[in-house]
Amino acid sequence: MKSVGIVGFGSFGKFVAENLSKYCKVLVYSQSGKAPKKWAATVAEVAKCDYVILSIPLSAYRSILKLLKPHLNKNTVIVDVCSVKQKPLQIIKTVLPNQPLVATHPLFGPESAQESLSGHILVLCPDDSDTTALQAVKDFATNLLQLRVVEKSAEQHDKEMARVHGLTFFISRILKDFDLQSNDLDTPSYKRLLGLAELEKHHSDELFDTIQSGNKHTQHLRQKFIDAAVELDAKINS
Repeated sequence: MKSVGIVGFGSFGKFVAENLSKYCKVLVYSQSGKAPKKWAATVAEVAKCDYVILSIPLSAYRSILKLLKPHLNKNTVIVDVCSVKQKPLQIIKTVLPNQPLVATHPLFGPESAQESLSGHILVLCPDDSDTTALQAVKDFATNLLQLRVVEKSAEQHDKEMARVHGLTFFISRILKDFDLQSNDLDTPSYKRLLGLAELEKHHSDELFDTIQSGNKHTQHLRQKFIDAAVELDAKINS
């Protein structure tokens, strides 16, 4: 892995650039122009890298992929790091049907892995990935970054993450919007609620929308939660 191009320079793109620049050449294309001079590059330069990581909202996938397409080398590997898997993979395969692809989901970020990457989980989806490129990413992740790799199909990933991320982010957003406040009667359980609300403050609206709208399994789970809350409230009132 000699060179890595990153498209997007939000909090996660910056986090990836900082960590990967220790091991390889990093170039960043950012439409906002936020990338520092040491990494900043044109879309054409980024597209010529060995690997191109899409650190962008799901809503921008189609337009960015079309922007990259005329500049990509035939062997450049597209690395998808989206928090949902089936929908972005479908878009990538539609726009870039012949491009090598590695489907991943890092279950960590600048908040949770601020001290170290070691031991954090990286999901890989072998069924939707180029075999050779997948193995290279897996070796790099485990041997150099000390990540723990878990392999899932895109379908299984989205089913499980609907609960792990979809439900958690949904409840956290409600708690944040509810404006919970700490006071001198805080209990350990209440502090956990405050912690969830505080965590949601660090999530972008784009990430929240991706997790809630980009995963077909999330809406059903949200509705089950809402129904259970309504049912419990009715029991209390009766």
